[in-house]
Amino acid sequence: MGNLTLTTKNNYGYTAISNIFISSFVPEANGEFVKVYLYLLHLISTGNSNISISLLADTFNQTEADIMRALRYWDKLNVISLTFAGNNDSLSNITINDFSSDNSAASTTKADFNNTTFPETAKLASSAAIAPTVPAAPSYNISEGPKHVEPSSMQYSAEKISELNSDENFSMLLYVIESYLGRPLSIKETNAIVYFYDSLDFSIELIDYLFEYCVEHNKKSINYIEKVALAWADKGIHTVTEAKEEVSNHTDSVYQIMKAFGISNRDPGQHERAMISKWADTYCFDTDIIIEACNRTIKAIHQPSFEYADTILSKWKSSNITTMADIKKDDAAYAASSNSKTRYQSSAKTGSTKFNNFQQRDKKSDDWYNSLLSNNN
Repeated sequence: MGNLTLTTKNNYGYTAISNIFISSFVPEANGEFVKVYLYLLHLISTGNSNISISLLADTFNQTEADIMRALRYWDKLNVISLTFAGNNDSLSNITINDFSSDNSAASTTKADFNNTTFPETAKLASSAAIAPTVPAAPSYNISEGPKHVEPSSMQYSAEKISELNSDENFSMLLYVIESYLGRPLSIKETNAIVYFYDSLDFSIELIDYLFEYCVEHNKKSINYIEKVALAWADKGIHTVTEAKEEVSNHTDSVYQIMKAFGISNRDPGQHERAMISKWADTYCFDTDIIIEACNRTIKAIHQPSFEYADTILSKWKSSNITTMADIKKDDAAYAASSNSKTRYQSSAKTGSTKFNNFQQRDKKSDDWYNSLLSNNN
C-alpha cells in the first residue's frame, strides 16, 4: 500500500464532532466503524499527512479490508464520500461531509489519497478459513420441507469468495448486518449469509430483512436465524413482501393458540410466549398441529395447560410427527394397540375361570337320586 496525503487549510487545536453524527449515527453504528471515523476527523484536524490504509489498520489492529469496510459503511450513509479513479478503480479521495439539519452533505473537507490501490470490497473470511471444496454437512429438516445442510457449517472455495467480493451490493449487505448485530461477523455467520444468498437464492433485500426482523425480536443467534431462513425457503418465500406476510401470520398464530386454550382476555405471558416459540421455532410445528395439542389438552384435563400441551408436542416431535395425517396414523396405531391389549386381557380372564363355567349338578336332583337308592336297598 502506498502512502496517503491528507491535507487541510485549517489548524484546529481540537477535533470537532457534529452533534447530528452523535445523536443520529453513533447509536446504531458498529463501534469499530465509529473509531475509524473519529480518527479520520482527528487526522485532518491535526494536519497529519503521513497516512495510509495500512497505517490505519495497524493503529486499530485490524486488517486493511476492515478499514475499507468501515469507510464504505460511512460512505453509504453519506457521512463521508469515497471517490475511485483509474483503470483499477483505486481509492483516490475521501471527503468528510459536514452535516446540516437534514443530514445531507453541505460543506466538505477533503482528504486526498494518491497513487494507492485498495480492495473494492471487504474480504468475507481469511484465507485460512477458506476450504478448496464444499464438504458435506449434516442434514437439517424443517417441518415437511426438504432436507437442508446447516448453512453456517458450509465452507466455500476461494473462487466463490472472490466472486462475492466483487459484488459491491453483497459486501454492503455484510456491513449493514454488522450494524444490526453491533459487532463484526464471525466466519460461521458469514458462511450462513453466503448460503442464504447463493443456495437459497435469497435476494439482498430479503437477507437484510431476515436479520432486521430477528434482531428486532432480540434473536441474534445464527442458529435461530438459520431456522427462520430455512423455514421461509421451505414455504417458497423469496421477497420481502412475502416474508412480512409470513411474519404477520406467525404473530397471528400466537393468538390462535391462545384462543384454542380459551384465553382471549389477555396477551400471552413471557413463559407462554417462550413455550409457543419452542413449538413453532424449535420444533417447527405448524399452527394447526399446535392447536390440535391445545384441543387435546382441554379435552383431557378440562383446563388450559401449556405444560400438558408441551408433553403432547414433545412426544410428537420425538416420534417425527409433523402433519395432521401423521397424527391420525399415530392415533390409529394407538387405538389398534389398545384394542389388541383389551382382547388379550379379556381372553386371559375368561381362561382363568373356565373350570367354574361347567354346569353344576342340582342339589334337589342329588337328593331324589339318593332316595331311590335307599328304597331299593
